[in-house]
Amino acid sequence: MVAVVACLSFASCTQVEPGEVALKVHQLGDDKGKIEVLGPGRYADHWFGYYTYKIYPTNLQQHSWTAGETKDSPANEQVSFQAEGQNLSADVGIEFEFMSEEPEKMIAMYRYFKREPQDIVQDFMRKDIRSFFNKVVERMPVEMVYSTAKDSIRGVVQQLMAEKYAEHGIRIKEVTYLSSIRLPEKVEDAISAKIEAKQRAEQRENEVAEKEAEARKKAAEAQGEADRLRIEAEGRAKAIEVEGRALANNPQILRLKEIEMQNNLATSAKNWQYVNFSASQAGQLLNIGK
Repeated sequence: MVAVVACLSFASCTQVEPGEVALKVHQLGDDKGKIEVLGPGRYADHWFGYYTYKIYPTNLQQHSWTAGETKDSPANEQVSFQAEGQNLSADVGIEFEFMSEEPEKMIAMYRYFKREPQDIVQDFMRKDIRSFFNKVVERMPVEMVYSTAKDSIRGVVQQLMAEKYAEHGIRIKEVTYLSSIRLPEKVEDAISAKIEAKQRAEQRENEVAEKEAEARKKAAEAQGEADRLRIEAEGRAKAIEVEGRALANNPQILRLKEIEMQNNLATSAKNWQYVNFSASQAGQLLNIGK
């Protein structure tokens, strides 16, 4: 009879595959509440339920919550949150792993969640993701959430998730967007109109800036030409002034110019038939050839 009972007690076994870890949870008897961490192998089950096995993967896990139907998300499970009273949503993915390398962490994880891996994802992670998104964006303008702050929001949510779950034996590796942030239609139309108006204003500003630049260029060219003429005029005036002072201080220079002028006159008049001189022209030279 004892042999029969012993056989019945261990008639079935639980297989723990490579890439998995098992928690042997004692539910009855003197060891009730005790949890053991077991690696890959084959372990006997107890027919009366004195203990049971909870199996968790040791490799990186991925899950997504999407509006469309997927293997992970058979219904609309998009993550929704609110900003300025408007309902926003997005498809979100998460990567995580159980801290299987630390037995005490795994035991603490089970004592906190008391759920299978998939139930932890659906009952805890999804709720916390939504809660953290709401917490981060609640005071932000919708337009900022949709555009400039989108990546920083995701980063903060990832940090909050990592901090919370690290205390309970789960390592959050990454939180990602799997879609753009969805807006109510009226909000999306308003943002699109605002963007278009901004683009038109920027285009107009660019056109005005180009015209102003062209006007400045022409003004600079005109100023440059004016400066050149002024410099030339100043140069001529300076030359005349210098020449005047030289003539005043050296009368012989004036006499030299007079002789040069007479020579030019004589040269140009060499074929004239008659040449008359006034009294003031006394002393002028006349080229009469041979």
